[in-house]
Formats: sequence, structure tokens, C-alpha cells
Amino acid sequence: MDSDGLLCDAVEDLGREHLVPQQALMEYWPWARLRAEQEEQQLYAEIRRLPPEDYAKVRELLASHPVAERGVLWEKWGGLWGRFGFFEPVSSWPWCNAAGWCFPCPVCAWPMRAQPAGGGVFAVSCDVHLLEGAQYTCRQDRGGSGPPVLEGGGCSTGRVKGFPAAGDYLAVSRTVWRYLTLPGRMEFAIRDALADIAGLEVFMYPEGDRYDLRITAAAPLVAREWRVDAKAWRSFDALADALLERPVLGGAVPLIIVVPHRRRSDLPRLRVRLAGRPDLEVMTDKDLVAMVLRWCRAQP
Repeated sequence: MDSDGLLCDAVEDLGREHLVPQQALMEYWPWARLRAEQEEQQLYAEIRRLPPEDYAKVRELLASHPVAERGVLWEKWGGLWGRFGFFEPVSSWPWCNAAGWCFPCPVCAWPMRAQPAGGGVFAVSCDVHLLEGAQYTCRQDRGGSGPPVLEGGGCSTGRVKGFPAAGDYLAVSRTVWRYLTLPGRMEFAIRDALADIAGLEVFMYPEGDRYDLRITAAAPLVAREWRVDAKAWRSFDALADALLERPVLGGAVPLIIVVPHRRRSDLPRLRVRLAGRPDLEVMTDKDLVAMVLRWCRAQP
């Protein structure tokens, strides 16, 4: 519970990922929202009917622009805009309103939570990226016309620019953020980190999106392939359960499950849970990139 006696964001995420019929949860969120794997698959099912080029475009837009003005989104999405109900008006989200302003997380670009801390001060933070320094305070400036200035935070991505918590600003829903935006940002960061490496090619969402990335090495490198699936689940126990329910992918190349680097201390437990599935490997996104780059440098 937070200081106001409300359930924290993490509780909703865990409630979605664990099918636990606790009456306390039921009072806050309906039963249909509690099964994360079903929600995730429903989201993907909505866009998998698109041609491959449009599918990849939607995935990248949801990762790169999870919040923007309606006009900006309309321009970027083109003819795809309006076909999916991924966005909601931030004006309907009082939890991210700091004196009439919202602030995107410098790591994931989604609106951060804003809580009154007394004396006209707001505590602004992204609970997922606290370890990256996405934690600030700001003071309500009654005489100013622009957004209040955030203070504190350990992010090295520069100043966070606020936007009005009203009007035409839209953001992806929390479900889309959890299951498309967060893993999507990992996927495209991996792609960009391996771009322009001689002999490497990165394919997004191959084989009808059976997994997220296929990285292949060809001449002048020795032939090699990596299959990658990105996951940003809150609970690794629930993630392990979902992965163990998957059929074996097949082939000699294992599927590498990548998770955010901030969760690296939880990897041993996940590896123990998946010990009976040699077709699955787990590592962080940064470790995957480092492994591929080391392999490339080791080639003659």
C-alpha cells in the first residue's frame, strides 16, 4: 500500500501475472484482467492480422511513442490510426497529474506517477525504473505558465519535459505499456546496438512473430544464429510458468529469453525453474548484446 492507503502499481502487475482469486484484488480489478498471458496474447492477436511491414511499424510505434498529442500520433500512424484502441486520454488519469502536468519517464517514455507530498510538492516517479533514477520531486508553480521543473533523479538522459494533463494528449494503456512498450523498447535497443556490425543481420518478428528477433551471422563471419524473445514481466515465477506451458520451439537453436538488465539478480531463480527446458536460455538484454559482440570480435 502507498502512503495514501491505495494499492501500488506493482500489485496490479502481479495480480495480472498470477491467477490468484484474492477478494481484495477482485474489489479493484475484474477477474478478466488477472491473467497476464491471455492479455498479452490478445494484444498480439489484434495486430498479427496486419501485413508484416505494418505489424513491425505498429510494434515500433508503441515502443517509441507511448504518449503524444493526437495530431502527432495521427501523423506517425498514418492509415493505421484508429484501427486499434491502444491509447487513452491522459486527462482521465489523475494518478499522473502533477498540478496539471504529466511527465514521461526518461527510460520508457510513459507517464510517471505523481503523488502529492505536502506543501505543494509532488513526488514523481516510474516504479519500474526507480533503479535507473526515474524518481523526482517538483513544486507547484502557481504563477508560472509552463510545467514545474523536476528535481532529483539519477537518469543521464537530460531534462524531462512535461506536457499538459489535458487536451489531446494520449498514452497507451497500462496493459499495452507492460506487454508491448516495455519489451518493445528492449527489442529495438538490441536491434540498434547490433546495427552496422559487418556480417550481422537482425530480423524483427520472424516466422509470423513466433519470437521477437532473429540475429544471423554470415560472411565474413562464421554462420551463427540467435533467436530472441523479450519479456518485461514483474513476476519471474509467473513468467516461468508461462514459458513452461509453451511448446518446444524446435530446431537446434535455443530461444533466448531476455529480461531487463535491472532484473539480473533474479536470473538464477528463473534459470532453476527452466532447468528442464534446454530449448530455453535466459539472460539480460545487455548481456545478450555483449555476448554477440564478443562472438563477432572472436571471429578470424
